[in-house]
Amino acid sequence: MAHDEYTLSHQDVVKAVIIHQNIHEGFWTLNINFNVAATHGPLVPDPCLAVTIKGIGIMRASPTDPLAVDAALVNPPVPEPVESAVHIAAAANGAHEGGMQFCRDVYRSVAVQSAIRAPTKPG
Repeated sequence: MAHDEYTLSHQDVVKAVIIHQNIHEGFWTLNINFNVAATHGPLVPDPCLAVTIKGIGIMRASPTDPLAVDAALVNPPVPEPVESAVHIAAAANGAHEGGMQFCRDVYRSVAVQSAIRAPTKPG
């Protein structure tokens, strides 16, 4: 069932914008731009002040700002996928339908890569 009202803290709004805009770094805080106009007219004999919101967004903040949100914690970057030995072997030799040949190719590829990347022991 839908609610009639959702209330968010300023930090929840900042987090939502960080995720929506795909921001992964920096400290951010809420930014609200107001439009202020002083007026009076025939229907309002006393002077009055009209305040409207022009825009709501986020802006960079200092890491020491107690209201700042760290984008690296809220929306960490997704690590790049590392191409595995299976994908390397399949790409080099073509995707084999025969199971044993595919296994041999993958084993050779892993054995060669392991030998190349083998750590050396300090002497």
